[in-house]
Amino acid sequence: MKRIIQYIILVFSVSPLPLLAQTATEAYRLSISDPVGTARNLGVGNSMFAIGPDFSAIGSNPAGLGGYGKSEFLVTSSFTTSTYSSAFRDDRLNETNGYFDKFTLPNIGVIFYTRPQHSKWNSSNWSIGMNRTSDYCKELRYTGNTLGSMTDSWKENAAGISPDNLNGFEEGLAYTTGAIYDFENDNIYETDYNLNPEYALRKYESVFIEGGKDELFFAYGADYDQKILFGFSLGMPFVNSTQSRYYNEDDGIDNGVPYFNSLEYYSFIHTSGYGWNGKFGIIIKPVKQVNIAVAFHTPTKLFLIDHYNTTLSYDYTDDEHNGQIFSGSPYGTFNYALRTPWSGTAGIGIIAGKSGFISACAKFTEYSSMRYDYSVNGNGHYYDQIEHDVNDDITHKYNSALQLNMGGEIVIDKLRFRGGASMQQSPYRNDQTFNPSYHAGFGYREDHYYIDLAYVLTKQEDGYLPYETNDAPPPLVVTDFYHHRITATLGFKF
Repeated sequence: MKRIIQYIILVFSVSPLPLLAQTATEAYRLSISDPVGTARNLGVGNSMFAIGPDFSAIGSNPAGLGGYGKSEFLVTSSFTTSTYSSAFRDDRLNETNGYFDKFTLPNIGVIFYTRPQHSKWNSSNWSIGMNRTSDYCKELRYTGNTLGSMTDSWKENAAGISPDNLNGFEEGLAYTTGAIYDFENDNIYETDYNLNPEYALRKYESVFIEGGKDELFFAYGADYDQKILFGFSLGMPFVNSTQSRYYNEDDGIDNGVPYFNSLEYYSFIHTSGYGWNGKFGIIIKPVKQVNIAVAFHTPTKLFLIDHYNTTLSYDYTDDEHNGQIFSGSPYGTFNYALRTPWSGTAGIGIIAGKSGFISACAKFTEYSSMRYDYSVNGNGHYYDQIEHDVNDDITHKYNSALQLNMGGEIVIDKLRFRGGASMQQSPYRNDQTFNPSYHAGFGYREDHYYIDLAYVLTKQEDGYLPYETNDAPPPLVVTDFYHHRITATLGFKF
């Protein structure tokens, strides 16, 4: 296996194409819009969509802004601790446990109340604020023994491409270090793992994700004769996310794969950007005690930029070499756009005078409509084929999904007691499972201020693929998360 000479020659000649970070999975992560919300809304299961005056409910149905009868300023803080248990689907006995914590400010904003004189319009209100619509913070570790190798993915992606045109952030590094090679010079690559594809390699990975998506919004809402409330908002989301991952494969003590000893792959990606969207909503009160509400959210066009780099170390032993070959990519940037899915929500609220309320809503999101656009910022049509392939992958992997929310509030003098539940359907095709959340809350209200507290327990099952292949067993990692969130909101009326 006389490989080392050609690797040294090619170490600086691999083509610096963009890192393949714009995957279908990444499109879904960037498209999630699930505001953390105020403590009041969280306490009732995020179900105040049809009830009206709550700051985080404005983010789902701007018509609720018309229900305010006073101006208001508020701020919310949240602390979450999460535990997880992860294992390969094909090696469930090797289970890895861990935990991580995070602190966020889910929203801050102000509502300006006005009432037109000598009119049936009871309110004409404006609001400006910031909502955290997605929280990306996550940690994941796993280890286990499964068939297949990350080199299978590099081999497949490199097929038909000459060595000097390989992606300089993945396949190029694999060729440079000897993880893939081409003895026949036919641009069809081989790997050491091909010599014994029935051997289960030990795999380990740690993944860290930080950041989130915050949305600055301007909203207007009005109440006509306490019978119809309507509203609209213009949102400007900001994305800021960092992902770092360390992946390792090791041969066993029985030297199951000839020549191969180990590989270590590291990647770093920082994603930032902004976008625009609109929301429209209406609440109809057929009778005083009943609210019926609908809202529509336009897709968001996100303009994003990735900054990234990767390194790969491949360790093998043959007659002429024993040890590691290391290669690192240049620091790359890539500009692109993503259109997130549209969604529609409908809900009902029943108000028991000053004694409280019960409410429920259902949100429909069409995740298969997510689309990347690589032609922005002067890219032209250079990446048309890559764009087509990843968008086709989105269409085949994702489907529409429902989110169901229900809850209620009981009023006892100045105290508020709340409870609720929510269910989030999986967006993946052929997967109709729901992840449940359980909510509880407490509040105290005076004429000019209020304090709300909420607790939410969420159980979530995630599937994760460290790499994707068509011709080898998929290394699916199944992780059970338990998220415990405590949220507090402080508001002032004026």
